[in-house]
Amino acid sequence: MSETPQVVVHDRAQAEAALAAAEELGCAIWLRSAPDAAAYAGVGYLKALGDALGHEIVIDCGDDAGLVMAALRTGCRRLAFSGKAAVSQLLAEMAAEVGAWYRHETRVPRVLCLSPDDDARSRCRAWLRGKRQAENRAR
Repeated sequence: MSETPQVVVHDRAQAEAALAAAEELGCAIWLRSAPDAAAYAGVGYLKALGDALGHEIVIDCGDDAGLVMAALRTGCRRLAFSGKAAVSQLLAEMAAEVGAWYRHETRVPRVLCLSPDDDARSRCRAWLRGKRQAENRAR
């Protein structure tokens, strides 16, 4: 797959199910927090979740630069920000200083967004198979 697929998860059970589906299919995924989750769940919770899984989570900080900085201070190393470009440039420099992956998202990225009631493993498996088939057809 050209870019690592990202799956929005809401809790540990969903994250484990998504990772199991990816492993079953032999492909990599990145777990991602829900949009603005850093604001209501806190970067500490998201960092702890990633640590418990042994899999860094992309922290969606929305347009809040303070959350990006808090995430960097907490040790988070995958960050997404949707605020102003001028602010994003400064945040990108801060992220680069600590070796973090950082993306300024000017549009909503293509991700699988699980809902809390989903059968996460089945949904991830179907989505990843669909992505793989689409890439094979494009070749």
